Order: sequence, then structure tokens, then C-alpha cells
Amino acid sequence: MSQRRDQVEERLDEYESQLDSVYRLYHIPVLAAVMLFMLWIRVRHYERMIAEDGRPLYRGNDPYYHRRTTDYVIQNYPFNMPYEVWTGFDTGTQVGQFGTIFDQVVATVALVVGLGDPSTETVTLVTVLTPPVVAVLCVPPMFYVGKRLGGRLGGLIGVLVMALTPGAFLFRSVAGFYDHHIAEVLGTLLVLVVAMRMLTVAQRDKPIYEFIPTREFDLLKTPVAWGAALGAALALTMLVWPPAVFLLGSVVASLIAGLLVVPFVTTTELTTTEVSLLQPLFGVLVAGGAAFMAAVARLWEGQDVSRAGYPVSVAAVGGLAAGIAALVAPETFDFFVSQVQRVAGLGSSDTAATVGEAQSVDNPVQFFFRSYGLAFYTGLAGAALIGIRALFAERARAERTLVMVFTLLLVVFTLTQQRFDYYLVVGVAATNAYLVGVVFSFIDTEDVRKSVANVEAYQVLVVLAILFVVAGPLVVRPLVALPGVVDVADGATNPGEYQDWEDSLEWLSEETPEEGNYAGAGERDLQYYGEYHSTGDFEYGDGEYGVMAWWDYGHYITYGGERIPVANPFQQNADQAADFLLADNETEAEQILREDTGEGSETRYVMIDYKLGYAGTTKYTAPTAFETRHDVSREDFGPTLASLRAFQQGRYRPAYAIHNQRDYESMRVRLYQFHGSAREPATIVTRFETEQGIPVQPNPQSAAPVETYNTTEEAREAARQDPNARLGGIDGQPPERVEALEHYRLVHASEPSSSDRLDEPPFFEAYNVDAQSKVPYVKTFERVEGATVEGTGGPANAEVEVSVQMEMPTVDRTFTYRQFVRTDDRGNFETTVPYSTTGYDEYGTEAGYTNTSVRATGSYQFIAIPENGTDVFIGQADVTEGQVLGENDTAVRVEMQSQASSGNETSDNETSGNETSGNETDATENDTDGDQSGDSGANATNDTTQQRARAA
Repeated sequence: MSQRRDQVEERLDEYESQLDSVYRLYHIPVLAAVMLFMLWIRVRHYERMIAEDGRPLYRGNDPYYHRRTTDYVIQNYPFNMPYEVWTGFDTGTQVGQFGTIFDQVVATVALVVGLGDPSTETVTLVTVLTPPVVAVLCVPPMFYVGKRLGGRLGGLIGVLVMALTPGAFLFRSVAGFYDHHIAEVLGTLLVLVVAMRMLTVAQRDKPIYEFIPTREFDLLKTPVAWGAALGAALALTMLVWPPAVFLLGSVVASLIAGLLVVPFVTTTELTTTEVSLLQPLFGVLVAGGAAFMAAVARLWEGQDVSRAGYPVSVAAVGGLAAGIAALVAPETFDFFVSQVQRVAGLGSSDTAATVGEAQSVDNPVQFFFRSYGLAFYTGLAGAALIGIRALFAERARAERTLVMVFTLLLVVFTLTQQRFDYYLVVGVAATNAYLVGVVFSFIDTEDVRKSVANVEAYQVLVVLAILFVVAGPLVVRPLVALPGVVDVADGATNPGEYQDWEDSLEWLSEETPEEGNYAGAGERDLQYYGEYHSTGDFEYGDGEYGVMAWWDYGHYITYGGERIPVANPFQQNADQAADFLLADNETEAEQILREDTGEGSETRYVMIDYKLGYAGTTKYTAPTAFETRHDVSREDFGPTLASLRAFQQGRYRPAYAIHNQRDYESMRVRLYQFHGSAREPATIVTRFETEQGIPVQPNPQSAAPVETYNTTEEAREAARQDPNARLGGIDGQPPERVEALEHYRLVHASEPSSSDRLDEPPFFEAYNVDAQSKVPYVKTFERVEGATVEGTGGPANAEVEVSVQMEMPTVDRTFTYRQFVRTDDRGNFETTVPYSTTGYDEYGTEAGYTNTSVRATGSYQFIAIPENGTDVFIGQADVTEGQVLGENDTAVRVEMQSQASSGNETSDNETSGNETSGNETDATENDTDGDQSGDSGANATNDTTQQRARAA
């Protein structure tokens, strides 16, 4: 009996020992499982982000510039790019927050994996997988922060919040989102870990100035060491992302961080986006301010005055100092004020509102619930509890106060700029960890450690309640029609619009002259991975040229096209791009390019995509926030109609937009929709309805969205009688004539979008007309001298129509370039045309010219009909490529000949394949490429030639 009792006791002791081991180590397998889960949801579709040939298909535009700087480090290891001359034509730029230690670390990994000579595929794989790996590396420091605040369970809850958030932290850390954002979070966590430890040591050791005169340096050794460590962590974080200057804290840390950053200063200007004098200067200012506050506090302690007066006095002195700074150095003072407003102003400027990550939060309740569920509000409760305890505690723990202040600041920053949401996850997780620790402290766990039988029901319920409140809403999101973390990760792991640009970028790199050789200027001197030192204004030479596109696409052009964009996502020259795209006449557009990009061979190409070429898309109105020459706003363009179905359901979703004359006269529309051709006034009326002051697309069952009339005058009168009607506005039909461009020609049209649907579909998609498959996503234009055409023998004081049919082989479409010019009283005329009809093979890329893929199907046709005559004057001529390029300055001679009108009709619309589109074809067959068309007869308009032939 005694022996059996001993065996039972031994087994109990063994079980208790095992239970104790489980209690001590249970967090390790849990952390491992969470890390594996985080990695799995982020990488399980990584192959989507890699093309078949090993090239990257990153999401967003910044990752492509990070790839460029990473490749640069690999080619020039271990150095970053000192100055970038392959963007920002015609000055170049300082890359700032790109080309930092982040790129150096990734380049090092790629070199190691590639055994010193990584292939394109290897570098792509490393860069695609970097964000998920860095996200997983955030788990250990997050657990440490949570553990210090709320014990091990609190640490696990904090990690769980981080793992389950479907917000910015997740979709900015999936495979293929190769940006520095997730590295910023890791750097912030390292700063928090060291700062919490430093504050704890400072509170424990109480380092004071008197230790220095008495040479008691041993008492200062540990606090100073932790301060130096914090300074190093801050410096490292600022070298990853220079705007992390806002993290500067203590005296020692600020000084150390400032000193460590000094060697990396690239400019003497004050700027947050690159390592400038701002970072060390701000560090010194913070250190000086903290030292001043400490000195005042010491003096205050020696006086018999209330402690409550101390913060008031410090605030008064700070206000006085700010006032003096505003008077003595107003520009510097305004800079700091603007930076505070930028991150904590609770609003967005017009230009910031065009950048997704810089937009303010419109609906905070919905935004935070979508990102964190109830965890956001329990986190606020945790922060409030820290503040309440600090007010009533005899000595509040500084590390808790640090986390509270950090979290509340990040809430304000996130409300101002959504980008800070991926920082906020740290604060939400940390404050939840603290709250869980407080709640769990009321549970007696010592008995549980001794025996599982001692577990009480309320203890289990408390743990389950914590998990339900904090993590429940994140887990059950699919049940409330919100995507879960797996769905969000899957959706984010998809290539961005670079795919839609890829075809055009490949063409740009292969079918245009290399930089330095435009117009046969000579050998290429501008090295793609060359080392160029900062000048502030790089001097470009002959043959080096720029490419005009909206700033969103600058990095695409640098990386994928290996050409020099004028504007880029640094928002450099965004105003120049906006001014050009919004210019309403060709002379002004030419002046903008000559004044702003006049070095080298100037700007030679213009690339415009669907989103900038069509009203009603998400980017169409963005240039109005940056323009400086036209004084236009969103209200100056035509109305965007809300989707009828969505509006009836209480939602707003744009369906399509009605262009007005200002839309059609802008360079972007004249290029993208008309290819530089002239357009005659519309013969259609576009109708809409107005509900609650909002224009809504009409119900086609009750009213035709488009009505066609025999003449422009009839259509104009019909539109004048209805306030909810507009003359033209879709299908490329302007209210008034739009003149032709003389110096811009379409040289390439991309294949249709690889996306399932185009963004915010225009008219023909709103009414289910199957025409989208023929819409090139990107169109590339070349700026040329143009060929001079001199005509004789025409009727006096008459209008001559000049036309040539061009073919776009990528989409199997043709279009007609058309221009109108008047003869003088002797029947002579002169004009300039941008398209050639012959001689393409004589001017290829090796000679320094464009291998244009858009070519004429025949000669130029000239037709003139006297107003009171019955004869038709016609002519025909070919224009060589050399004449268009200005290499051959011989004028094209046209002799007009009179003949009786035959009534032959030609089409103004684009055609599919070799078929000519006539009046009998339906809207789908007869749609204009890129022009909005409907099934209501919007395309039934006859061209000027038809009308004149009938009149004759």
C-alpha cells in the first residue's frame, strides 16, 4: 500500500513538474505558430508576383524604385546611389528615403543567396519575399513589449492582434509589396524595446548631474549605455526612413542619434524625405529642450512652490521660444509648423489627397473597426487606464506612459495620414497587452500551476472573454461581410497596374533610341548604374531626353522602360506634368515643355493611360491639385454620373462621366482619345437625372441616355431645353470643334488591359456594351517637328480637310488623323502634319529614332468643297518619316484638282481589322478606340466629309 502511494506521489510530482514546464514555456510554441501563420498567409501566392522570365510584378509604384536602388547597390556594393539622373528630367534628384540601409541589407541578402553574382530571378525572389520575412521578425520585439506591459499572456495577445489585423500592416507586408513600410514598423519596435528598457533603468538608477562632479561614473554607466543604445536604434530607423525623426525622445538618445546620422547627411536643406540637416538638428533641439526641462525641474525642487506650476512654466517658456523663432527665423519656423500639420493636422492638402497613403481618414469608426475590430477600442481603454493610473500613482512607470503617448500620437497621425496605420498596430497591440495584464492580474494562477484540477470556471471564462473581445471580431469578419486576414492577404498578393503598363514599357525600352542617342547624337554616355554626385541640377547632354507622364508612373518608366521620366512618385515635377496634361492648346503645351525640360534633347515622348485619358476614372481629376498655369479645378470639368443601381441602394459609385469642352480641349484627351486628330461638334445629346443634387445615370428603360440628331444645331437646341442634358460628352463627341495637333503622333498603343475590368468603367461598360477588349491601356506619343505641307490649286477661302488612315496593330484597329486648314484667296494653303506615310525603315532606333508601330495604311487625302460650288477639290500626297522628324526640311507639295462630287462617303470612326465601319454596324463594331460608346446610337454621327459630300 505504501509503495503504491509512493508511486502515485512520484507521478503527481512528475505531472506537476511537466505542468510547471508547460507554464514556463507555453508561449514559445504559440509564438512559433503565430509566426508560421503570418508567414503562410503572406507568401502562399508569392508566385503571382514573379513573371515567367523572372521579372518582378510588384504591387504599387514605389517598389519598382526600391528595386532600382537595390540593383544599384548590387552593382556598386556596398554603396547607395549618391544622386539619381534617371528620373526627374531635366535636373535629376536626390533619392532621399529610397536607397537607404533597407536596400543595402536586401542587396546583401541577394548577394549571399546568389553566391556573389545573383541573377535577375534571384534578386526578384529575395525582394518579393522580404516584406513577409520582415513582418515575421516583428513578432519577437512585439512580444517583448507586450510582456513588459501585461506579462506573457499580454505579450501573446499583442502578437495575436498584430497577426490578425487585416489593415495596413498586413497588406503592406505581403509578398511583392517591396517597400520600406514594414521595415519602419520593425525599426519602431526596436526603438520601443530599447526605450522601455532605458526608461526602466533610468527610474531605477536615478542618474543625476551630481554624479559627474563627484566622479561616480559607475552610477551613470548603465543609463548612459541604454541611452546610447536607444540613439543607435533611432539612427538606424531614420536611416531606413528619414521621416522617423518624430520618434526622437530622450536627451542622450537624441544626441547619439543626431551624431550617428551626421555622416549620412546628403543635403543642407531642411527636409523630412531624405537624410538632411533636419535629423541631427532636431535631435540636438530635443536634447537641448529635455536638458532645459530637467534643469528647471531641479531648480523647482529647491523652491517652496507648487509642483503644478512646473508644466505651466515650461509651456510658457516654450511658447516664448516659439514666438522668438517665428520672428528670427520665420521660414524655419513655418517649416516645422507645416510638418506638424502634415502628420497631425487631421486633414489633407489637395495634393496629399491624390496620394492614397497620405489621405486623411473620412470615417474613423469604420476605418478603425475594419483594421482592428474591437481591439482598437479596448486598446484605447488600455491607454486611458495607463493615463489614469499615472495621474494617481506616486511614481508612474515611465515605460507605460511612453506607450500611451506613442499610441495616442499614432491615432492622431493615422487620422491625418492613413499611412501611419501600419505604425498604429504596434500601439494597439501594446495597449491591449497592458489591459489584458491588468485583467489577468485578478486571476490567481498560482493554484493552477500546482494542479490542473485547481482551474476555476471563472478563470477559463475570463481568458475566453479576453480572446473573444480582442481577437473575435478579427476572426469572424467573414460572418459580417468583411474579408478576413487570409482573404485580405490573398487580394493584396496581386500585381498592380504595372502589368497594364508592361507592354508599353517594353516597347519604350526596345523601340526608342537609347538615352544619349536621340536623333543620332552619338554613343550612350549616361550609365544606368553609373555613379553621379549631387549637383542639384544635373546637366543633360545632346541626345538625352525626357518622357512625360503623370507622376504616378515615373518609377515604371525608370525601371521598366529604362528612360528618364519628367515627373515621378517623389512628386518631383508633378506641377509640370499637370500643366502639360491640362494645357488646352498645343502652343502652350510646347512652351511648357521647352521652359521646364529644355536641356538635352528636351522631352520627346508622352505616355498617357486610360485613367488620365477618360473623365470619370479615379485619377482623372488628380492633375487639378498640382497645376499652376490654368486655374482649373474639378468643378471645371464635366459631371461624373453616379451608378443608378448603387444610388438606389444608398451607395455612391461613379458610373461614367460626361466630358465638356474643357475636357476635350485638354492635351491628355486630345492625345489619348483623338490621337491628335481634329474632332467636329457632336450630333448627340447625353442625358442624366439629378437626385438630391447628385447627377445620376438615367434608367435606360424610362429615358434614353443618348439621343442622336441629324445636325449639330438640332442637338444643341435639344440640349439647351433640358438642364439635365449635355451636347455630346461621350463617344469622343465635343460640343465644339477641337483642332488637330501638329507636333504629336501616336507611336504605340498597348494591348488591352490585363485586368478583369478597367477601373471605374466609362459609358459603354455602364450599359453593358462589350467594347472594353479593344481599349489600349497605355498610349505612347512622340513629339516631332512635323512635316510642312504646301497646297495649291484649291478653291479660294475654303476649308481643306487633310486626313490619313493609321493602323494600330496591337489592337487590330485603325483610326483617321484629320486636320482642317483654310485656303487663302488664291486657293493656297500651308499646314504641318505629325504622321508620316513612308520611309519608316530609314529611321530606326540604331539611327537614333523611333521604330513606330503605328503606321499609315495609305497616303494623305486632301478634300475641299466650296461653300457655293458643286465641284470637289481633291489631292493626295505622301509624307516621309524624315520630313516628320525634321531631318528632311523639304515641304510636301500638294496640287488640288477639281472634279465633280461623287457622293462617296468615308468613315470618321476607327475600324476593327480590315473592315470599314459604316452606318449599318452596331455600336460595338463601330466604337472609337478608347471612345465611350453606347447601344443607343451614340456612334451614328457622320464625319465632315460625308456631310459636305451630301451638301454638294
